[in-house]
Order: sequence, then C-alpha cells, then structure tokens
Amino acid sequence: MNTIYKFCSMLTVLLSTCALSNELIMWEDLIPPPSENIEVPALNQQQVNQLFAVLNHQTNSQTRALTEDEKRDLQHNTLQLKQAGFDANTLLALRARALEIEHQRLTSVNTKLDLRKVTIPGFVVPLEMDGMLTTKFLLVPIAGACIHTPPPPANQTIIVDIDQGFNLQDLYKVITVSGDIKAYEQDLPISFVDGTEVVSTGYTMKATTVNYVE
Repeated sequence: MNTIYKFCSMLTVLLSTCALSNELIMWEDLIPPPSENIEVPALNQQQVNQLFAVLNHQTNSQTRALTEDEKRDLQHNTLQLKQAGFDANTLLALRARALEIEHQRLTSVNTKLDLRKVTIPGFVVPLEMDGMLTTKFLLVPIAGACIHTPPPPANQTIIVDIDQGFNLQDLYKVITVSGDIKAYEQDLPISFVDGTEVVSTGYTMKATTVNYVE
C-alpha cells in the first residue's frame, strides 16, 4: 500500500490532464471510516514513555516472572502516571480498543461505497487475456501484489471490467483507471505459474478508460 502513497503528489500533477472529468481518488478513499471514535487523553513524551514501560512490563509478566528491578520500575511508572491524573490500565485498555478498531477499519470493505466517474491509480494483475489484450483484471496498490507478495486486504483490491480491453505492457508500471466503483465482496481463485491462490476482493469497477502513466 505504501508504494502508491509515495506517488500521491507526483500522480496528482501527472493525472490532472487525464482526469478533467473524473474525480481523482486514492486507495485510502476505499477504506471505511472507523466504527467508533476512541478519545485517548493527550500525554506528553515522558508520560508516553512511562505508559509503554508499563505495557512492556505487563507483557513480560505474562510469560515470566519479573525481576525485582522490573517490579520497581513498573510500580514507579504506574505511580508517576497516577500522580499526573492517569490510570495506566485505563490508558492501555483505550489503546488496545483503538488498535482493534483501526485493524478492523483497515481490513474491512466500505459496503456503502458507490463512486461514479472516478479515476484511481494502481497496478494490474491480469485475469482474462487475449494475447496482450486484457478485458478483466485486478487493480491493486502494490506492484506485483498477489504474484510475488501476499494479496492486499479486500478493501485494497478492485476487480475491473473494460469491454474494449486494453493492451498490457508492464505489470510494474502505474496505470490509471477511470469509471464507476461499487462495493462487492467475493473470493476469487487466481491461477499463477506456481499454483492457485484465493484472493478476497472488495470492489468492482466498470472501467471506461485505462492509461499508463508515463
């Protein structure tokens, strides 16, 4: 996913001419909003360090007995936070819940998504080929995804249909796809040279144009 994000500024300029009638979107636009907003108290750097010291000691205590020095350090940092008005266990529970919500958000499909006349950059994983012409492919944010790397989450995978097809040139070149995107979750078996892998997809796109970014 990070590969595409590094290109955001460059692509915004490069795509300005090809997306005049289409809204340019990026992959983060396909990720749903958080299901819950967790309010975590603002801590200064020292308090953050103290909290992570408490977390580290609590984590270690689940697999082994703490040393006396570790026990004193745990008690000291817990007390320091308490004197500043914070309960360490409450803060850690809030952190755990916030991480859980963020993980759910980053791996969930936005079932309400219905985007019309948009343009999105990405990389091709061909599904149906006639020579070098492809009419059906996966659009993903990482070059070589599903082929040389694990597939991205479903909310970062789009099945694209383009009736007229487009000529495949290079799997490692950025393309832009314009059209309509809708939420549609499915598991798709894809055959590669070294076997078949089931890829979970979250969206479909009826494409009107596909272009390589030069």
